[in-house]
Amino acid sequence: MAEKMTRRTFMKSAAAAAAAISLSGVLTGCGGSGQLADDEVQIGPFTVKVFGLDVDLGTESGTDKGAITGKVRLRYDAGGGSWQGGQYGDMFQASVGEAKLKQVSPAGTFFVSDTLLGKPFATEEKDLRLNFPDAEIKEAYRNGQPAVLKIVINGISETLFLVKKNGGYAATKTLPSLTTV
Repeated sequence: MAEKMTRRTFMKSAAAAAAAISLSGVLTGCGGSGQLADDEVQIGPFTVKVFGLDVDLGTESGTDKGAITGKVRLRYDAGGGSWQGGQYGDMFQASVGEAKLKQVSPAGTFFVSDTLLGKPFATEEKDLRLNFPDAEIKEAYRNGQPAVLKIVINGISETLFLVKKNGGYAATKTLPSLTTV
């Protein structure tokens, strides 16, 4: 048998539904899909992911001292309807101890848009190459000394640590504790 819905019952149900919907948004912010992975940072409307890290050993002739290599993914989301362009320049500033590494790539300009033809132009993926200044710094990194990677976009910066992990290399937001044996 169907129950008759009064205006008062309808208003109570609508209020409860609205509260449930707004609460679900709060819960998503606490642990839903909006969280960044450990190898990603948020810089204004940009999300930057650093992945696929390795070490290029360079050449034996001594002119190429080797580099940290990998990929960077620059994703732009300003809520739709806008674009951003700029230079890669010194966007990725890395150091191992006091020694600065040189950003070789990415280079040139970038253009991203979260409105052009949907969102296919909202993401750029580029090769990353950070050259070591000398063989001693390369060996320090290969032996476990982390590299500090400062990512700068429009004067705002965030930091990732490039570390040796599980027989390879990874980017992480937190510096792993160094244990002594």
